[in-house]
Amino acid sequence: MLLIRFATTDGREKAGGVFQRFHMTEVTEKSRYLQPYSYFVLANPETQSAYLARSSVLSALKEVVLEARFENMPLLKPLTVVPNDPLFAQQWDMTRIGAGDPGATGWDLSTGAAGVVVCVLDQGCDLAHPDLSFSAPGINLGTMLPDGSPTGNHGTACAGIVAARFNNALGVAGVAGSCQILPVAFQNWTDAEAAAGINYAADNGARVISMSFGEYLPGEGSPANWDFTIIDPAIAHAHNDRDVVLCAATGNENIGTHNRYPARHPLVIACGASDEADNRKSPTSPDGEGWWGSNYGVDTYLGQTTAVSVVAPGVHIPTTDREGADGYNPAPGVAGDYFLTFNGTSSATPHVAGLAAVVRSLNPALTNDQVRAIVERTADKVGVVPYAEVPGFPDGSRNQEMGYGRINLYRALDFADVLIKDYPADNGVEPSTPPGGDFWDFSDMVVRITDDNVFAPDDPLRSSNVERGQTNYIYVRVTNNGPNEARNVVVNCRITPFVGLQFVYPSDWAAIDATHVSPAPVVNTFSTIPSGGTAMTKFTISAAQTEYLWGWVTSHPWHPCMLASVTADNDYAFASAMFTGDPQSLLKNNLAQRNLSVIDVLAGATLAWPMVAGNRADTERIMELVFQRDGPAPTKLLLELDGDGSAFPRLDFDTADVVGEEDEDAMIFLESTRLEVTFGCCRGVLTLAKGSRFACLQQARIGKVEVMGGEVVLRGGKRYVDIQSDRTVVRIEKAPNRIYPLVLHATIPAEAVSKQQYRVRVSQRNTGGSTVGGAGVVYVVR
Repeated sequence: MLLIRFATTDGREKAGGVFQRFHMTEVTEKSRYLQPYSYFVLANPETQSAYLARSSVLSALKEVVLEARFENMPLLKPLTVVPNDPLFAQQWDMTRIGAGDPGATGWDLSTGAAGVVVCVLDQGCDLAHPDLSFSAPGINLGTMLPDGSPTGNHGTACAGIVAARFNNALGVAGVAGSCQILPVAFQNWTDAEAAAGINYAADNGARVISMSFGEYLPGEGSPANWDFTIIDPAIAHAHNDRDVVLCAATGNENIGTHNRYPARHPLVIACGASDEADNRKSPTSPDGEGWWGSNYGVDTYLGQTTAVSVVAPGVHIPTTDREGADGYNPAPGVAGDYFLTFNGTSSATPHVAGLAAVVRSLNPALTNDQVRAIVERTADKVGVVPYAEVPGFPDGSRNQEMGYGRINLYRALDFADVLIKDYPADNGVEPSTPPGGDFWDFSDMVVRITDDNVFAPDDPLRSSNVERGQTNYIYVRVTNNGPNEARNVVVNCRITPFVGLQFVYPSDWAAIDATHVSPAPVVNTFSTIPSGGTAMTKFTISAAQTEYLWGWVTSHPWHPCMLASVTADNDYAFASAMFTGDPQSLLKNNLAQRNLSVIDVLAGATLAWPMVAGNRADTERIMELVFQRDGPAPTKLLLELDGDGSAFPRLDFDTADVVGEEDEDAMIFLESTRLEVTFGCCRGVLTLAKGSRFACLQQARIGKVEVMGGEVVLRGGKRYVDIQSDRTVVRIEKAPNRIYPLVLHATIPAEAVSKQQYRVRVSQRNTGGSTVGGAGVVYVVR
């Protein structure tokens, strides 16, 4: 549907023929009540989208139509869930994590499912509590016999946070109020009981285990009585064999060096506590509970670095209590069935377990690792401590105190994950792991000489050709790897008039200038993409842009790099990303690049393939280039180090953006100075501040070069690297924030036969050894 606003009263009559051509008809009764808009519907929406129709109408009727707007239908009914549980008004924790209250919240989407069972491995539960629903009577770990009745007060309080019954006009509402609890009661709190409890829960239907307890190793803190190796196999069994999500408390000792076990185990979600100000709960939090703080340690366990995964509310938590005088609250009657100030990481953990249970209820096909990734990737980046990307923690930005942030039920249930594949088998896991580290040759972008809808990104001969003097077409395929429908998906594309080995987000993906050209979008927006679905976007490259962007000199032809990004309203992980690592197109599945040149060549010919190393945003002083020959090898490969950059006339290699302090020939004014100067026909006084400096902008020149798999040779006063092996590494000294023109000279064997292919890949690595980008070339013998 389209809402059309005409420029004049007779606009409808003037435009009638155009609407017929686009198979659009007006619904006059709706138009009557929508003035100044007129309501049009598409006769065949399956063959022509509203986006394309809108574009066509605006293009064909520029003088007649002022506006063409979409009719918008919300994907979620604009309802709000406020349960009738009488204590809900005091459950600040549930509103904070986006579970319920006015506005779009998690409970609008799901309150859980009875078939999803959460084991509360603790001090048992009050099995007669009217606000709790149990899947089975459970077990006592001392006797290994039914049932899971209380051996203390703690378990009933934890169970209420997980799954106090929803909207039953009693007490409180749990995060997963429609799920059921499996009560498992410690008797003696031994390590053997812990292992038996985890195994029992895993083998008796639990999809999530909530563990609001933990121990230290001797010398770390108290308590420190368990042998962790007894419990490790049970955790592995639950996670690896039974696909269980495990959640455990980090501890309440305000320690920044260690977390309790099992929270430190890499297969367990380590749950810290947040306060009412959305910071880590500490003794100075503004809640009057100065005697404790949430642990935020970093541990190495089973060879892996672990730390806080997420935080959840941990102070003043209303929840269920044992009935009568046995619980924390001895008040008579119904009031004594609830406790309004439960606290600690013990209360944070069941929030996380409940969230995992609701995610599993809404998306039962998800694995435990996928559930954990969603919990972590959708957390809110709250608190005063800044977040950053941390190696070894793949689910987004984090900090030591808050982990990935404070959980958000709505975001976790609404989450979509749109991506552009880096290679055909890309499953969307971040960071991407393409074969050989090559994320630039076979990504889901192709360029075609005709609009023929052929999409073969794994075939260079059908994905990288363009035709001079005409419009060419780019197709970018988007995949929704998330469990939910992606909303308002937008794809953007840029093309660079050079072969670059390193690109930096956001500048290279967002800029529109002489070196970042935007192709014209034909279809680049989608109202929705279903979970597991794909959508194909299309852009055009005009004949003038093709002339500008491709290297047409026959002695050194080249193809530009294409960069693409995709966003969606509910791809919360990308929306909150920090973009501090390198390369972002490998670390973020929303970003992709294609940097493959396909060049026709005659047998026995020598061709020069130019490229650009470095990036204006790269501050390092060393880079490594790795050259790799795949399949048949050209008879000779020479890398020209001192090129003049003439193959890329749009780039300026002779200047740096900033005059660096290391420039020895700079003129420096030691004191504030006034100069009388003439600029053209103007004359005046120029005041220079102390420390002002002037220096000649120098030509970028590569420094010292070291080679493994070849050698540096001099020819005609220029340096070359003679590439002698199938894999050659060139280590180069460079200046910060500079780019360098390089040229690879390849000689094709004289005996090469028609259609034979010779492929060379070059990748650029940083000082840490990480690949930051690359490009490929395929020589095809005519």
